Amino acid sequence: MLNTEFYSQTEFDLYIAEQKVRKEKGYLTVSERKHLEEMIKSPKSYITEKPKENPDVKKIVTNIIELRHPCQKVEKGEDIKQIIKELKATCQANNGVGLTANQINYRKAICYINVFKNFDSKTKKINKTELIMINPRIIEKSNPIKIQNESCLSFPGVSVKTKRYVYCIVTFLDENFKEKTVALQDLESFATQHEIGHINGKTIFDNKWIG
Repeated sequence: MLNTEFYSQTEFDLYIAEQKVRKEKGYLTVSERKHLEEMIKSPKSYITEKPKENPDVKKIVTNIIELRHPCQKVEKGEDIKQIIKELKATCQANNGVGLTANQINYRKAICYINVFKNFDSKTKKINKTELIMINPRIIEKSNPIKIQNESCLSFPGVSVKTKRYVYCIVTFLDENFKEKTVALQDLESFATQHEIGHINGKTIFDNKWIG
């Protein structure tokens, strides 16, 4: 099979030159030779603009020593719009359910929760819990407790058995610095406990279940 997608005319021309040599040596099948002729006739059909990288998607911190430092409290009115923008973009680009500012090199008490709930077949929309929490603080945790394998974007490929409360109540400031208190359960609760752990300089290894 021949390649069908190229990001520049130069890339396309070099590939065509290589395939012409292979054709002369008899390495191409009949269908590949026909396809090569079609490509030569209409090169623009095979050249697409290379997707631009999103500058807001940042490299995630994997150094556990860096993650051990607790985050600083955000002061009201502080300009954190760019941090929030990068948090969202980086978390979504990595298919995460949560991310904290210190995981993208900002030692600020901000976390982003992005939990998939369900897909509405009628509206064709994805329903999810999406929260930016500034200076979040868990004020109540309640049973039951769930023991489960937990992962983290800072430690790709690693899974740790942790203990989390199924229900929790958290108070925080939203993106507009308005005070909010919400009750969370299941994955929303687990993700929030995980991210607030990061804010306090803790990781999944500090919450490892030993039973």
